[in-house]
Amino acid sequence: SFIHSIGPFLIMIRPSPFVVGTGHQTMKSQATIRLRAAVAVAIVMLANTSSVSSFTSFATFYQTSSVDKRLAFASSINEKNHDLPMRQSFTLKSPSALNMAEAEEKDYISPMRQRPRPKGGDTAYTNENILRQLRYYNDIRKVGGKDCVQDLYVRDPNTVGDSVRFWFVGKVARCVSQELAIAKLFNLIEEHATRIRPIELGRSFGSLEIYVAPGDTELLTSQNDPGVRLQKAERFVEGVEKVALLEVGLNLEILTNEGAGFCIVRTEDGVVPPHMIG
Repeated sequence: SFIHSIGPFLIMIRPSPFVVGTGHQTMKSQATIRLRAAVAVAIVMLANTSSVSSFTSFATFYQTSSVDKRLAFASSINEKNHDLPMRQSFTLKSPSALNMAEAEEKDYISPMRQRPRPKGGDTAYTNENILRQLRYYNDIRKVGGKDCVQDLYVRDPNTVGDSVRFWFVGKVARCVSQELAIAKLFNLIEEHATRIRPIELGRSFGSLEIYVAPGDTELLTSQNDPGVRLQKAERFVEGVEKVALLEVGLNLEILTNEGAGFCIVRTEDGVVPPHMIG
């Protein structure tokens, strides 16, 4: 039918910008715009003949011709002066096919650039925020040493009893209380935990529990030293809004052992199970 004949052309002439070089600049091929505009004009011209065979011939030409031949066709369409009713209909109130193609190209926005910024403000999980808090971590630790550092663990919600897994997710350095520091950076810590442990923790974002241990005690916890106990940190703490970002730093865990990560087994209270001591 007539509709089935022109359908493929409506898809073929849709503008689609391509990206070259680096960055987010979208470069548009003017030759492609002209070619597609000319194809649009040709389709409308052929539509005036109401001839399905004309569209069939045009389909064969478009699908088998080289780009140079298509551009030559576009030029011939632009140079010819066709006195068709269709030509008179493209007035200022109804833009030409060329203008419509250019307008669509200009208005095109990559779906990736439409992605909204993550929620959380200054503690949203973004590269900028992560690097800033890492700088603050190094600055604070340089002055206060490991006494102002706590190791961070996130409880695996799929384990219970005396075999609860706690995943190591990073370290925090602070100039304020431990409770305020964790609450201030809770969003960053929680989301990072779901990123490095998507199977174990990913489905529980928003309800994960963060536990802290004394700074630089990973070796002791891996040896099940009963003297190192994990303490639960609260998600919301009064006065956290008064804490400045430069008063808390964060050094997030980076997996380097083929994604295996580091976890310890404790009771629900964060202590070493009796059968693991010694």
